[in-house]
Amino acid sequence: MKRIILALTALLTFHVNAIEIEHEMGVASFDQRPEKVVALDWALTETVLSLGIAPQGIADVKGYNTWVVEPALSPNVIDVGSRREPNLELLTEIKPDVILISKHMAPAYEQLQNIAPVVVFSVFGESKQPIESAKSITLALGKLLDKEAQAQQVIAQTEQRLQQNGDKVRAANKTDKPLLFARFLNEKTLRIHSDGSLAQATIQGMGLKNDWNEETNVWGFTTAGTEKLAEHQKANVMLFGPLKAAEREQLDSNALWQAMEFTRTNSVYELPAIWTFGGLIAAQRFSDHITQQLIAQ
Repeated sequence: MKRIILALTALLTFHVNAIEIEHEMGVASFDQRPEKVVALDWALTETVLSLGIAPQGIADVKGYNTWVVEPALSPNVIDVGSRREPNLELLTEIKPDVILISKHMAPAYEQLQNIAPVVVFSVFGESKQPIESAKSITLALGKLLDKEAQAQQVIAQTEQRLQQNGDKVRAANKTDKPLLFARFLNEKTLRIHSDGSLAQATIQGMGLKNDWNEETNVWGFTTAGTEKLAEHQKANVMLFGPLKAAEREQLDSNALWQAMEFTRTNSVYELPAIWTFGGLIAAQRFSDHITQQLIAQ
């Protein structure tokens, strides 16, 4: 009888400790709470770090440190290869408890499943609500990693930061012009971020307006010629930087660019490196830099 009771107790403990999490490509099951986390998507890396968890490995450490910046990585994090082609041999060797990917890496799902349980979450998708998606992901990962209170705190902090920054811009009387967010691909072509972008979601949280209303892709941007900006000359133009010296020289010598009203009225601003496809911490940084640029004048 004593053996039966012990066996039932062990079985009950197993079921109590077992964890299941529903994600975009199925359900992942864990016998115990995962501790060794590998994130192959920077938005998910950022989210895990925001919860106070140092991932065991991430994709492209150098790129993360250049573009995402915050939250800072541990110096001990393992670089597991590129975001598109992670090093499967290295992943097998380090034996993670869970691998986090976005749906944009779906072709690698089965291969990764052979290494460790895979959880799939995407900030950017057909819903075109990146901040709301990032909130849901933060809560889900908070539950998986036993950081639910921290997840709630990150969400509340983000909402408060965006609201406070919007209030600062309004207090400085800098809401008279709508905003336009662009990244130069070359002298004649830009990506302009609007519906579905982190830029759009961030300024909505700040109570500010975007001047670009053209159709966008799943990432929230439109590819357009520089001449299209002639229809938006009264906007405050935010350029995603950092611009290279050659790019600045091209703008300085570009007659069309120099003729635009936003150039003539010093309404062009250069943002530092910000991961425009990030999550809640990226939105906070985005909001901070937009605010700093607008109220500095």
